[in-house]
Amino acid sequence: MLVLLAACTPTKPPPVGLDEAARELDAARNAGAATYAPLELRNAEERLSQARARMDKRDYSTAQQLAEQSRIDSDLAAVKSRLGKAREKVETRTRENAQLRQDLSSGSSTVPPEGGQP
Repeated sequence: MLVLLAACTPTKPPPVGLDEAARELDAARNAGAATYAPLELRNAEERLSQARARMDKRDYSTAQQLAEQSRIDSDLAAVKSRLGKAREKVETRTRENAQLRQDLSSGSSTVPPEGGQP
């Protein structure tokens, strides 16, 4: 009787990494991937959705592969977001430097002359 009951109890599915993939996807969103890496973000979302669907169908091997692909796409999106933000900072500093050079060459600088006296 116990053997029969044990055979009827639902077995826990193997871990396929859906939680990790979801966390990576959230991290990519928080990093600004919607702005800086929308294609990679969309790919990660689609792969995670597909992984969940495969998990529901008990196709654990495919679900695990799709979850891993989602994590990779999310990581790429997060890296591209950091790169995009860094580029924006560089562009801002470049514009600021160009404006300072222009101010210096035209003599309208707010920088005090040597000696520290205005």
